[in-house]
Amino acid sequence: MSKKEIPVFETSNDIHEATGFDHRSHIPGFDIFTLESLEPTTRRCMPPYRQGFYQIGILSNTTGSEINLNTNAVKLEKLPLWFVVPGQIFSWVRSSETAGYHIQFRKEFIAHSIANLTEEFPFLKLTENSVFLMTEEEQKSLEFDMARMLSVFENPHPYQERMLEGMLVSLLYNCKAVFERFKTTESHLSRGQILTQQFQQLVDRIYADSKNVSDYAEQLNVTPNYLTTTVKQITGKTAKNIIQERIFLESKTMLTFTDLDIAQIGFQLNFQEPTHFTRFFKKFSGTTPNKFRQAL
Repeated sequence: MSKKEIPVFETSNDIHEATGFDHRSHIPGFDIFTLESLEPTTRRCMPPYRQGFYQIGILSNTTGSEINLNTNAVKLEKLPLWFVVPGQIFSWVRSSETAGYHIQFRKEFIAHSIANLTEEFPFLKLTENSVFLMTEEEQKSLEFDMARMLSVFENPHPYQERMLEGMLVSLLYNCKAVFERFKTTESHLSRGQILTQQFQQLVDRIYADSKNVSDYAEQLNVTPNYLTTTVKQITGKTAKNIIQERIFLESKTMLTFTDLDIAQIGFQLNFQEPTHFTRFFKKFSGTTPNKFRQAL
């Protein structure tokens, strides 16, 4: 295994061990902690990884913090509410001043209450935005909910897990209200603009796993022809072009910032053969991956 291969952490305790955080969750499938508690021993920078659980974060101090989802920098403005879903590539940088809460949970933790998680809470889908800016009232409400959950988490008793399950469901409905307010502000957009926006967000999330327009169309519940026509009308580019441009951008990033060889990069970008990746890269850059790297 290459030392640069993207790891997968299945549980919150797995990622805590990797970052040097001495906190451990005693509840299977659920965890909550403050960002202030990460100091002073936990690392402040984490290279790309994937996780097998959902994550909800709110930040009350974003100074010096940076989040990257699928290698895209997420702009952390004042009062952000953000989500990480299983399968996304996640990395981050934080400062000692970063403050807020993290909740990490597996869908099984609330399966008794919510049968279909992403249908009830669509903001946890890969096709949706990962960050929403809250009003001060929304921030205070979510902070209050998370503070109560942390208190219950830190004081075990026989009904602790059931209480936290109910409180998490309540919190998710609060998040849904923020999401629906955000979606209402998008109501002035045409159907084509909304679909194109959703497509571009989805490309950022799964470009390394799928190059086929039909795969994106299936997740967006439209036909491939309709998706391509709509995206072309809005952006001037075909859906295939946008997917390929995103893959090309990531290939340049990996050539520049990792020590993976060409075959490994091609494999991580889902090319069946190194020669296929080389042809793809040369088509977009006019040069081979090796020559591009040598010129850096």
